[in-house]
Amino acid sequence: MNNIFDPAIEAFVDILDKLKIPYAIGGSVASSIYGQVRFTQDADVSVASFDGQIAKFCQAVEGGFYVSRQAVQQAHQNASSFNVIYLDSAFKIDVFVVSDDPFKRQVLLRREKVAFEEGSDRMYDLVSPEDIILLKLQWYMDGGATSQKQWNDILGVLKNRQDKLDMSYLLDWASKLSVLDLVNKATQEAKD
Repeated sequence: MNNIFDPAIEAFVDILDKLKIPYAIGGSVASSIYGQVRFTQDADVSVASFDGQIAKFCQAVEGGFYVSRQAVQQAHQNASSFNVIYLDSAFKIDVFVVSDDPFKRQVLLRREKVAFEEGSDRMYDLVSPEDIILLKLQWYMDGGATSQKQWNDILGVLKNRQDKLDMSYLLDWASKLSVLDLVNKATQEAKD
């Protein structure tokens, strides 16, 4: 696996696959795959609700990760997040339980199978390039529109994927999420 991606991701995804829990890796891991590579100390993973499998999930995870069963239960009750920490490296994975929010459901439905390394047979479900742009724009706005890391991640995806992006989808959701001006600004900046 590429050295910026901790083995924790593979171990965690193996558990999700075994339990047949739909997931999509997002955050800086996805933006590094689609755009410009940058070091990350954690991963963001969106998952479909697995309320009926919480005990099984926690039992499977506890072999290699620290996890709080209470946090997993609360995340399901509140459609929020919890984290797991890989014991071998202390790598943290933030796990977001997908809510009934239409955009968040779309993110999970539109995930793409992607290899972390060229020539690898190992595929991972990643948030689509369009959705990682939209999610990062939301995080950028939530942070007061000051995070240069988030902005650079957005520009990296736009520069590397501009001819392959579904622009009608991107612009439609950008309008719905009130980030259309930022998409237009970033698209222009990525072309310069």
